[in-house]
Amino acid sequence: MPAAVLPHSADGPICCRDEIDVHAIQPPGREDRLFEDPVDTLQAALDAVVPALLEYSKEPFALFGHSLGAIVCWEAARVLREEHDVEPAHVFVSGCRALPAVHDGRRDLHTLPEDELIQELRRMNGTPEEILQNADFMQMLLPAVRADYAMLSRYSFQPQKPPGAPVTVFGGTSDPAVGMDHLQQWSELVEGDLDAVVLPGDHFFLHSSREPLLEKIANRLVGPGQA
Repeated sequence: MPAAVLPHSADGPICCRDEIDVHAIQPPGREDRLFEDPVDTLQAALDAVVPALLEYSKEPFALFGHSLGAIVCWEAARVLREEHDVEPAHVFVSGCRALPAVHDGRRDLHTLPEDELIQELRRMNGTPEEILQNADFMQMLLPAVRADYAMLSRYSFQPQKPPGAPVTVFGGTSDPAVGMDHLQQWSELVEGDLDAVVLPGDHFFLHSSREPLLEKIANRLVGPGQA
């Protein structure tokens, strides 16, 4: 079963088991696409992502998205269902508040002065301190960060038909932005009982809890591994 992965950034989980092919979708403005203009609207992101996902739709596939990537993942699944009659085998959303409440308590972070935006990145603990203190590198990185936050600020959830596929929600035990109550609110968007998994770590628990995260994804796609 190939799994299409939509990470918030390129350094998310990129491998599971031999039975699963993983395809990481790299957004412009990051990593090896650092010098491309980042996209700052959900529609632009979907216009780029959905055609790529359709290439894998002839086989069973799953979607994974973390943080802003979870919104892109969820909305990509909606577009695939509504416009192409394609449904993933599983949808994994991670490190993200339930979409109707995604803006609760948040500011328009993309408008922050540079020093405050860097402080926000430091608070989220997803960027190494040596990078945050490298003024030249931050000048290259911040446009993509602002674009991400602008996309989040402009996003407007529209009620929709629940996914036909199973949905699993992941969260970190000490995530400063996404609490356990936020994860439980996803139950309002799915049919049946919510499959919620909490792992040790902060907002970027997908790094500190990489192995258990990948194992839980694999278990839901192909069953428990062999001891």
